[in-house]
Amino acid sequence: MTTHAALNLESSASRGGVLTLRVTGALDYDTSGYFTRHATEALADHPATRVLRLHCAGLSGVDSMGLSTLLGLRRQLDEVGAALRIVERSPRLDRLLTITGTFEYLVGAAESTEAEQDSAAAESDSGAEADQADAPKTGRHAGGVSG
Repeated sequence: MTTHAALNLESSASRGGVLTLRVTGALDYDTSGYFTRHATEALADHPATRVLRLHCAGLSGVDSMGLSTLLGLRRQLDEVGAALRIVERSPRLDRLLTITGTFEYLVGAAESTEAEQDSAAAESDSGAEADQADAPKTGRHAGGVSG
């Protein structure tokens, strides 16, 4: 494992050409160079890599430079015929990728549709909760009578 003050990266290779890179901390302006160096070194150490799994459960934030770094990593992998799989993403990361129009490119079309459905469901649930919160306490709420 290698460590930067605000970002920890741990790489591990498995059979079948899959390299996993676990990310903990923030991927931002201050840490993007470190992330790129570590990922490039890990790929050089494992030249048979066909898939880089970027495990993001511990990723606390991504700014515009971090997003640019992910896009650069994807291009780097495309050049050598390897795939990027961003897994264990937070809803916050999914939202950033969706808003910036990079979700499908970085994550994939199939997961893009699932994320949009999850996002729509969350917004729908959030709207229903807001409607109920705004309703008078008489048993009625927006959209009808509770029963």
